[in-house]
Amino acid sequence: MADEDETNEDVHVNLLMANRTNIVEALMHDPSKAFDEASARGVLNREDCDALAGEKSNADKIRKCLDFVDGKGEECAKIFLNILYKLRDSFPRLGPWVTDDPQGSTVHEAERILRGLQDDKLPFFLKMEKSSLSEELWEMFPDLCEAVKKAHVLPKCTLEDFEGFKTNKSNNRVSVLLDLIMEEGAESFRTFCKILLHDERMKVPMIKSINKLERDEMKNILRVWGKAQEELKKELNNLMIIKDYNISLGECTRLEDRFVEPIIVKSKPEIEVECQEHEMVKPRRKNNLKKIQEDRVSMEDLFKQKGCFMQHVTKVLMFGSPGIGKSVLCKKLVVDWAEDDEKIKNKFDFVLLLKCRNLNHISTETTLKEILLNEYPSLKEVVDYLMENAFRVLLVLDALDEMKHPLDFTKVCKSPQEASNVGSIVAGLLQGTLLSHGTVLVTTRLMGLQWLHHVYYDPKSTCMAEIVGFSHEKTETFFQRFYKNEDKAKQVLQHVSENEVLLSLCFNPVFCWITATCLGRYFDSHEGSTRDPVPKTMTELFSLYLHLHLEHHGGKSITSSPDSLHSLCRLAFHGVKERKILFSDEDLMSDSIRKPALLHFLERILSRATFRRWLIGEGIAKPPLAFLSEIFLKTEVESVCHYEFFHLTVQEFFAALYFLLPQCEESVDKVFVKSENRDDDRFQIVQQFLSGLFADKPRDTIGRHFELSTKPKHKIHSWLKEHKQKDLNCFHCMYELQDVEFTKTMMEDVKFEELTQNMTSPLDCTVVVYALQTANKPVDFWRVDVGRTDRTQRMKILAPAFPLCEKLEFNGQSIGDDGLEILVKSLVNKPNRLKELRLSSCKLSTKSGPMLRDLKNLEVLDLSLNPIGDEGLKRLMEALKSQTKLRTLGLGGCKLTTTSGSILRELKNIVNLEELQLSRNPIGDEGLEGLMEGLKSQTKLRVLGLVMCNLSTNCGPVLRDLKNIINLEDLELSSNPIGDEGLEGLMEGLKSQTKLRTLCLRVCNLSTKSGPILRDLKNIINLEELELSQNPIGDEGLEGLMEGLKSPKKLRILGLWGCNLSTKSGPVLRDLKSIINLEELDVRCNDPSLVDHTNK
Repeated sequence: MADEDETNEDVHVNLLMANRTNIVEALMHDPSKAFDEASARGVLNREDCDALAGEKSNADKIRKCLDFVDGKGEECAKIFLNILYKLRDSFPRLGPWVTDDPQGSTVHEAERILRGLQDDKLPFFLKMEKSSLSEELWEMFPDLCEAVKKAHVLPKCTLEDFEGFKTNKSNNRVSVLLDLIMEEGAESFRTFCKILLHDERMKVPMIKSINKLERDEMKNILRVWGKAQEELKKELNNLMIIKDYNISLGECTRLEDRFVEPIIVKSKPEIEVECQEHEMVKPRRKNNLKKIQEDRVSMEDLFKQKGCFMQHVTKVLMFGSPGIGKSVLCKKLVVDWAEDDEKIKNKFDFVLLLKCRNLNHISTETTLKEILLNEYPSLKEVVDYLMENAFRVLLVLDALDEMKHPLDFTKVCKSPQEASNVGSIVAGLLQGTLLSHGTVLVTTRLMGLQWLHHVYYDPKSTCMAEIVGFSHEKTETFFQRFYKNEDKAKQVLQHVSENEVLLSLCFNPVFCWITATCLGRYFDSHEGSTRDPVPKTMTELFSLYLHLHLEHHGGKSITSSPDSLHSLCRLAFHGVKERKILFSDEDLMSDSIRKPALLHFLERILSRATFRRWLIGEGIAKPPLAFLSEIFLKTEVESVCHYEFFHLTVQEFFAALYFLLPQCEESVDKVFVKSENRDDDRFQIVQQFLSGLFADKPRDTIGRHFELSTKPKHKIHSWLKEHKQKDLNCFHCMYELQDVEFTKTMMEDVKFEELTQNMTSPLDCTVVVYALQTANKPVDFWRVDVGRTDRTQRMKILAPAFPLCEKLEFNGQSIGDDGLEILVKSLVNKPNRLKELRLSSCKLSTKSGPMLRDLKNLEVLDLSLNPIGDEGLKRLMEALKSQTKLRTLGLGGCKLTTTSGSILRELKNIVNLEELQLSRNPIGDEGLEGLMEGLKSQTKLRVLGLVMCNLSTNCGPVLRDLKNIINLEDLELSSNPIGDEGLEGLMEGLKSQTKLRTLCLRVCNLSTKSGPILRDLKNIINLEELELSQNPIGDEGLEGLMEGLKSPKKLRILGLWGCNLSTKSGPVLRDLKSIINLEELDVRCNDPSLVDHTNK
């Protein structure tokens, strides 16, 4: 409390000192009145007055007077201010700041100063004064949050956010609040300052801080900060341009023009000691882009905690596989800040990018300060303060896996001025002992994350995210930005969109770039040509890529040394065989690899610095540019340099190429040996490339540089024929091979139903459809599975094979109207074999009916459990008028109502109808009446299903019309409460039904009085199955039933489950069994002893 009083006593002194210039100018002409009054009121003594008289000018006298007042403390300053207030009429230039309320005047002046401060200087002012204000802000934090809420300074915050934040006791709560306010922009910060100025507890310290802005010292500091920021942005300008090795010399590409933000998913990485499988295998081969919308985040959301708006993120770990876009995203963050993008600019005052590979040349101890100044000399005047107070500073550590220095967590660097090894400094940044008040973003690949064991990341202030690549939409965006020519972009995009094999690769930005590069060059050189088809297989694409790259790097000179490619390919194959993707210096320098030819080749595929390091062991200066790249794996004591193909698929391509080089002496059997482990798929892609390298197009492309052997062809063909029924990968190989005659041979005895059960991805669908189309193989029956996601995409892929099928079943596949449209379009105006189409529970709507109009050869159509309703039925009946061959129509559970009757009359147009299912539609008696009208002329109808149609006891007269359906064999009326009255009408309608074999009347509310009516069953002489379960007919009803069943000698099945029968019915049932040869009699859920009495 004493400290607060002491601070408040400075108000009048501060006000005088802040307005010294104004006072001097106002009293300049005649300061004597003020001096006399000050002397009279004891502010100035005799010695003071004598000293003033000794000054030469009025200005000096006034300054001397103010010095005396300042030295005598707050009480004298208060009196002198009162004197000036009374003299304000004589000295109008004193201005509005002179008042009898000095504190109010000070607030007014502070607000004026704050309004005059430039927006870009506000963050630096906050950075300088934050520490001096933090203690007071901490004490009044709950009240401060309430004031911020009322002033709407943070419009994005909910009431729940504020309530939670008010009770926050974390040490950084003030920093988080200030950070959030600064993100809202300059005006929000000025409003916040105004709130503080009008709060009695914060008024004095805020006035002190703001008054500093008028001093030359503060003005110079702000100028230095502003200059450092602007110069840093200029230094970052080089990141705005990216290298593209496919553009003409002298041209450049802007990052902004090419960048497409990949999908980022909040996820915690799995830390494994050994990675037995390359990190890209599963995502690429299963097309496994994560689709959970709530887990996706954007670039700017990396620094926010979802569901906790007021939580400050200080650490971001972003991981992903090679080529997935980590480094490019880092560049984009930095460039956005340098170009004043509001989202990142309002979040950070300084954004610094450190590429970890650039730290590899440092061989001695250094400091964080030296590292930063070496990268960014513009920070020279502010670096010390930045490191000590890193508030609103973002440091990006890109590609931690490329740093050769081992992370040293045993001697973690704790001071930016402390000389340490690079591993200790980076460990300090990871642990938070350096730049503890700032934000650190780290990118790394999925492998080699063991260092995470040494770092504690608070989940409340840490964001862990994985970059998983491009969605289909983002792939489209990439192609549109890649080409300057819009027509070419559309041309390439259309080709890729229609080719699932190429599209499946493009989720990875690197493959997107390869595809765009190769197809762009292809369309440039083959404009209007039809002789050389567009690349459509993986092998064709990678062969073209190899050709373009060798051409770019001097393929002619390499051609003269054929052993060069052999060495690299051998390295690739043995890597795949041993599940090895990282190669040491010893691997490259083994006797079988280190040859002059390989040196010649590596000199062209590695950067000069990397190549020199490979030869003489020096440190590298920058990353390699082509097939091989470097990575440094960190252990507890060291960091070891390894080489890798820049993607596993590139390694697999070279591994396949190895067996086609004339120098290769190893057998291709090593690739096609079937592992006992079903999950061992290490050679799957190699097998595909090997098959594809026997296709004409890839051989012609690569043949421009190297001679390819044909020796393994026979063995590959034999293996594919032998394993085609067991291994779906054979069809992927078949697709890559693109050999029509061989495909026809392969498809001769394939069991299609077994084959399709293993189709788990759109890519599987593509290769199987290719085989079917190429061989023109008829398919008798196909139960189609379109998966749970991307159903429309999969339907488009499968569509070309539909015309080959006689029976198609999509039951439960939820293809919707879009899927049905794809299906119908694939069949219309084309020769097709389709006779049976089952679409039960496919989420079809009222719009689906008209689509079926042109399917002329359909004999069976099942639309059950689709909510088409009466409107959909109307459209369907119109479409089916021309269906002269339709025999079976399933409409069960289609939400038809009583108003459907008039529509069902149109069934008379389907002249060959044999089976009609309308069960589970509440059409009622009214709908039944219309139905009977439509069925009058249906002489061929054999099966009629009306289960659960809400028929009542009044339906009897309508059911009499069943007599017109002379060939009826199966009638299902279960779960309709027709009662004894309805049963009577039914029996009338069935009197002449000599062909009826099955009658189902389960749960029809029949009673004991039904017995006499059931006697009429004797007229149905061919009845084989009768179901009367769950009708309480009792013993009395059973007697009448027995009379009716004595005549139909063919009855095999009788259902009397739960019919309220007693043991008295036992003898009756025994008599029935003696008359007819019943195969099945169900009397469960009646008297427990009935079964025994029946069997006696």
